[in-house]
Amino acid sequence: MNSKVSKGIALILFGILLCAGSEEINAMILSGFGDFPFAAIGVIVGAVGLYMVFSDKAE
Repeated sequence: MNSKVSKGIALILFGILLCAGSEEINAMILSGFGDFPFAAIGVIVGAVGLYMVFSDKAE
């Protein structure tokens, strides 16, 4: 497994963590600002990770 695939898998896992913990992150860290869309950012980060894992361009 090369480095690009490993980084992509790490991004996917980080995206899952952002989606799963979005309510708790908003309650603990950003209680004065309102709700920040951590779940949407998690989906975007996960999509970038999927692209990195499944793209087969030689680099």
